[in-house]
Amino acid sequence: MASYAPGRMAGYIVPTASPGELDLLACWGAFILLVDDGFDRGQGPASSARVQAVLEPLSAVLQGVGATVTTPGVLALRDLWERTLVGAVAGWPARLAAAYRSFAEATVQEARWRETRYLPTSAEYVALRRRTITVGPLLLVTERRAVPWSGSEELHDLCSDVVAWTNDLVDAGSSRSGHLSLVDVLAREHGLCRGEAAARARAMIEDRVDDFDTAAARLAGPQRWLGSTDERIEAVRTFMAGSVAWQGESHRYCAELPTQHNLFDAAKEPIEQAVTRLERRLALVVAPGGAIRDRCAGRVLESALLLALLRRLGGRDGERRHLVNWLWERRERADPVEALLIDACLQPHLLPGDAARAAAPFTGGFARFAGARGRLKRSMLHVVLHVLGGLRLTGDDLPGPAQSERMSPFTRVNLSAVRIVVARATGYPHQVTPGERFALEGILEHGSERLVWESNATTHLLGLHAVHSCRPGHPLLERSVAGLLAARDMDGSTPFLDSQDVWLSAVGGLAFLARPALRRYTARMGNFVAAWQGEDGGWPYASGIRQTDVDTTCRVMEFLHAVDPHRYRTHLRRGAAYLAATTGPDGGWPTWLGGDASDLDMTAGAIIALAPHGCNHYPAVAAATRFVLTAQHEDGTWDRDWPLSEASVMLRAVDALHAASRVPGTDPSRIAAATARAATRLTATQQPDGGWGHVPDHDSDALSTAQALPVVARHCPPHVTAAATAYLLARQDRKGRFPAPPDQTGPRPVPFNYPVLADLAALTALTRSKVQP
Repeated sequence: MASYAPGRMAGYIVPTASPGELDLLACWGAFILLVDDGFDRGQGPASSARVQAVLEPLSAVLQGVGATVTTPGVLALRDLWERTLVGAVAGWPARLAAAYRSFAEATVQEARWRETRYLPTSAEYVALRRRTITVGPLLLVTERRAVPWSGSEELHDLCSDVVAWTNDLVDAGSSRSGHLSLVDVLAREHGLCRGEAAARARAMIEDRVDDFDTAAARLAGPQRWLGSTDERIEAVRTFMAGSVAWQGESHRYCAELPTQHNLFDAAKEPIEQAVTRLERRLALVVAPGGAIRDRCAGRVLESALLLALLRRLGGRDGERRHLVNWLWERRERADPVEALLIDACLQPHLLPGDAARAAAPFTGGFARFAGARGRLKRSMLHVVLHVLGGLRLTGDDLPGPAQSERMSPFTRVNLSAVRIVVARATGYPHQVTPGERFALEGILEHGSERLVWESNATTHLLGLHAVHSCRPGHPLLERSVAGLLAARDMDGSTPFLDSQDVWLSAVGGLAFLARPALRRYTARMGNFVAAWQGEDGGWPYASGIRQTDVDTTCRVMEFLHAVDPHRYRTHLRRGAAYLAATTGPDGGWPTWLGGDASDLDMTAGAIIALAPHGCNHYPAVAAATRFVLTAQHEDGTWDRDWPLSEASVMLRAVDALHAASRVPGTDPSRIAAATARAATRLTATQQPDGGWGHVPDHDSDALSTAQALPVVARHCPPHVTAAATAYLLARQDRKGRFPAPPDQTGPRPVPFNYPVLADLAALTALTRSKVQP
C-alpha cells in the first residue's frame, strides 16, 4: 500500500483541501484500493460469489442496514463512514450509498462476465467500466459538504471515463488471467492487434477530455466569473487531472505497452510506414493532461545506494532481497564502474580497503571537471564506495564548505552530504557545523513536492545516508524510503530520476507538431508545460520540483512559440527575461544559475529560444552565436558536456546557428563555415552501416543517428542522407520503438535512459529527412 501512496493521491485530487480533509480522502483511497486489490490476489480473479460476499456487507454499511458481518473491511468502513458523515449536507449519504451500490453491482457483473467468458461490446464495457472505477463515489466524498448541482452527474461520468480508460491503457500490456480492458474489447470488436487497439483507445480518451471541456463550457454558461458553478467544475477537472497524475507517479499500473503488428501498406513509402507506426506508439505515452511520463530505466548506482540504506534501517526484507537479486543479475553485463559499485555493495571483501585506490581507474572521466567541481565529483564517488562497502575515507576526501549562497540545490545537498559523511568517517565530525547538518535535513524535508526529492534519487539517497550517519532515527528517513520504493522501475531497480515530464513534453511537443495525427495532443501539452513555469520565469525539468534550468526553459519556449505564440506570449516574455538574467559575461549560458560556467548545449538552446523574440534580444543572440562559433573545434565538433553523443551537440549547435543566421550582428560567413565543418565531420564519420555512434569509434545506434540525420539531410550529399535513413528505418522494432543506448548523463558523466527520447528523436529525424538543403 505504501507504493500506492493514497495520501499523495488525496493531495493530487483535492490540492486545496485542509489536512483533515486530505486525511479523510487518503483513508477512502486506501480503503478502495484494498478492496479492489483483494479481488486480484490468489491464483486468479475472484469469483462473482466472492465479490458479492465482500461487497454486499460494505454496501449495507453505507445504507444503514446494519450488516451483521464483522470483517476487518466492514469494521474499517463503519469507522470511516462515521467520520465522513460529519458535516455532510442533507441527502448526501443516500447519494453516496447509491453510488457505492452501483459500483458493487457492476463489479459483481464484471466477475460474472469473466466466469461465463462473456465478451461485451464496447458500449456495454464502457457503461460498466464507468461504474467499476470508483471515481464516482470518491468524487462524492469530495463534495459531501456541498449541495447537489446541475450537471454534476454528466461531469462525474466523463471524469470516470477518462480515469478508467487511462487506467486500462497504461495497463494494456499486462496478461493477467481473466483480465478485461477497453483495449481487449476494441481489439476483438474491430479485429485489431492490441497495439492498434491501444492507439484507438488513446484517441477515445482525448475525445472524452474534449467532451469534458465542451460540457464544462456549456454548464458554466455566460456568467462563469460569478464563481460557484465554475469552482465546482474546476474541482472535478482537478480531480480528473490529479487521478491521472497519481497513476503515473505511483506506478500502480506499469505494464509494457502492447506490441503493434507490422501491417505493411504498399501504398506508403517506407519512411511514412515507419513514422505511422511510431506515432501510434507515441500517442500512448501522452497522459490526458498533456504530460509525457516515460519511465527512467533503473541504474546500479541508485539501486546499490538504496540497498545500503535499507540495510542500515533494518526491515523491508523483501525489498532488500529484490535489490540484491537485481544487482547480482546485472553484474554479468555491468561496465567497469557498475561492476565496482556492485562489488562494493555485495562483495566488499574483494576490494582494496582504500576508497581512493578502488576508484582511481575510473576518475579519469572527471578530467573535464576542473577545480572544486572536479574535486566534489571524486569525493562523491569515494563516499558512495564508503557507504556501499565501508571503504576507507581520508581527510583528502573532505571538500571545503560552500563559498557562496548561489548554488543549485543539487550541488548544495551533494556537497553537504559528502562533507557530513567524510567528517564522521574520518573521526572529525566537528568540521561540519550543526547549522550545516540542520540545513541539509530542512532541504530534504521541505525542498520538493515530489516523493523523490527534486525527482533526483542520487542526490536524495546521498543526503539520506548523511542524515542517517548523524540521526539514525530521524523520521525523514522512513518517509523518504517509502517514496524511493514507490519510484522503482518495473524490475525493482531504482532510476536516477523519477520524472522528466516537463522537459520530455516540450521536446515531444515540438516533434508532434509535424504530424497531423499527433498535433491534436499538442494544445494540452502546451498547457501542461506552461503551467509549470517557475516564479523566476524559468522551467524545471519535472513537475513538482523547484529548481529551474536553462535547458528546459529553452525547450519549453521553443515549443510554446511553435504551438501558439500569442496564447503563451506572457509565458514567453517571462522566459526571455529569465534567460536574459542568466547569461554569462562570455555570451554563453550555464545550466542552473547565472555565474556558473557556460555550456555549449545551454547556449545553443538559448539562441533558438530567443532568436524569434525581437530586437531587444539580438545583442544577446549575437554574443551567444560568437560563443558557439568560437567553441567549435577544427574537426567540426564541439565539447560534449551533458550529452554523450557528438551528433547530439552538433544538431543543437547547427540548429542554433541556423536560427541566428538572420539576426543582426552575426557573421553569416562564419556561420556557414562552421555548419560546413560540422557536416564534413558527420560525412567523414558515418559508419559503413549508415549510422553514427556516440563517437566515431563506437558502434552505430538509433539515437545518435537520429540526431545526425536532420543535419545531414540539410547539409550533406544525398547519399549520406539515404544511408542514414536506411539505417534508422532498420532499427525500428516490432513495437514501433527505436531502442538505443542512453545519451543523457547525470550526475555527469553517468548515463541515464528515458527510452522515449530515442523515439522522439527518430520522429523528428524521419520528418526532417525529407527537407532538402
